[in-house]
Amino acid sequence: MSGFSFIHAADLHLDSPFAGITARGLSIAKALQQATFRALNSLVGLALARQADFVVLAGDVFDWADKSLTAQLAFADAIARLEKPGIAVFVAQGNHDPAAGGGFAVDFPGNLVIFPHEKVETHFVSRNGRKIAAVSGISFEKSAEARNLVALFPKEHPGIFSVGVVHANAGGATGHENYAPCRISELDNPGIDYWAMGHVHTRKTVSEKPLAVYPGNTQGRSFAETGPRGCHLVTVQGNKISSEFCPLDAVRFLQDELSIAGIRTVSALENAVFEAVEKMAASAGSLPLVCRVTLAGRGPLYGGLTGPDAEEALLERARQAFDGREPFVWVERIRNRSAPEMDLEAREKGDDFTAQVLALAGKMLEDPFALKRMEETALAPLLGDRRMKRAISPLTDEELREILHHARLTCLELLEESS
Repeated sequence: MSGFSFIHAADLHLDSPFAGITARGLSIAKALQQATFRALNSLVGLALARQADFVVLAGDVFDWADKSLTAQLAFADAIARLEKPGIAVFVAQGNHDPAAGGGFAVDFPGNLVIFPHEKVETHFVSRNGRKIAAVSGISFEKSAEARNLVALFPKEHPGIFSVGVVHANAGGATGHENYAPCRISELDNPGIDYWAMGHVHTRKTVSEKPLAVYPGNTQGRSFAETGPRGCHLVTVQGNKISSEFCPLDAVRFLQDELSIAGIRTVSALENAVFEAVEKMAASAGSLPLVCRVTLAGRGPLYGGLTGPDAEEALLERARQAFDGREPFVWVERIRNRSAPEMDLEAREKGDDFTAQVLALAGKMLEDPFALKRMEETALAPLLGDRRMKRAISPLTDEELREILHHARLTCLELLEESS
């Protein structure tokens, strides 16, 4: 049998609002707003250029259950571009766009198949009148899907290459809701040759036989989603399966860590920040860049970086230095996670009260449950205030760690001064 190819993508999150990312300037804000749509256009362009036989989208095509009209229209246009050359598109709905979220307000072309949520459904892809692949899939009924969807796939092999399309958390991947949970061992299904997975935004292979792949999302939307984002072009030739990652992202998210060790002046630190941003811009190549620099390590500059306007002053200087760059370079934030020159690890091992405070805070930094308790107790009076709720979004674990990090060092300074 001659070979064929298909594109496996997931988690497009069309019309995502990029929560937590702010940008000064209309052009940058517009680029972020359009990024998920541009990634979709790149996906279609890839399918056409590489003459893919079909496309599978493993959940969360849309970012919200109500599926914004803008996103629906853009998706319909994309599917129509694939209809003319006869490229079928198979979609399994996920936790962000479940079947219970309602129907669609637009008419989609006939080459689109959206799998039902009631049972696994199988469709055949043909070329020149001969079946080349069986594509099976099932959608989420509701956002908090508790069913083990992988277990519902048939065990009988259809006799041709078989693709299973599912949005699921295989092996209890952390950082993602445990929806449609399954054990990795359950992917060992004789009826499936390739699992097209969705839900986990980090690109990874969870099983080699049968091959089960998370392609990651098509467009990074935060600093939890840095680096190239895209899809997999899967080629089948006889019994051989090869998979090629293809970037699709329209805006690249990157972050770097810069040690302040040995840096003695703010001017030298500023130059080091500029170099770090320049390095990330080079890594992004022809793509616009949204980046973040984290100051880390121990050094003599620490005291001068703890003032209320130090981070903001450095950030403004960095933004000015890269203003007007094409493609744009947006320095989203400069975070200070540095520490005084004192050896904190050695200081923690002491037997006095200061050492106990440092050790306790250090353990809390690594314990997400402790961070949650801190939010519910120490920060409750602030975060529970009605006006504050309107002004700030819920804190992430990363933001809680940053608060605790600075609180730990403030305690150290105060305790050392009083001793």
